Amino acid sequence: MENVLIISYLILLSTVKFLFVPFISVHVHNYDFLTSSIISISGGLIGVSFFFKTSAFFIDRAIKKRKKAVLNKSLKRKKVFTRVNRLLVSVKNTMGMYGLAFLILPFISIPICSIVAAKYYHLKKKKMLLLLYTSTIAWSFLLSAIANLLD
Repeated sequence: MENVLIISYLILLSTVKFLFVPFISVHVHNYDFLTSSIISISGGLIGVSFFFKTSAFFIDRAIKKRKKAVLNKSLKRKKVFTRVNRLLVSVKNTMGMYGLAFLILPFISIPICSIVAAKYYHLKKKKMLLLLYTSTIAWSFLLSAIANLLD
């Protein structure tokens, strides 16, 4: 029972903070390469699917919130470019959807990457979703291998 709770916790953690789960599963919970990979792949695919499919809700909510703030004149001055925004735009403009899927996914977070990908590439949803899935699987194996090598 305890093992099921730990795996469930790691899968849920992997849906939002993908980068750390292979290291936690190997170093803290002593799982092997294959188990660590399966846990992070499962959580990553669940997270990408959920946030990519529900991204329209989050984007619409942000637009409505912004409109309401403009109408109430309670709008705070927004930073034009933050460091993360500059990175996202730079990767999007130079490497396109491949760069967004393969470089940004593990380092920022699955929710942000999925929502940004759905916003920028809403006309190519199937291809973008396939790239995000492929990136999740590739990074899971890579991070699990690194975690096992450091063990």
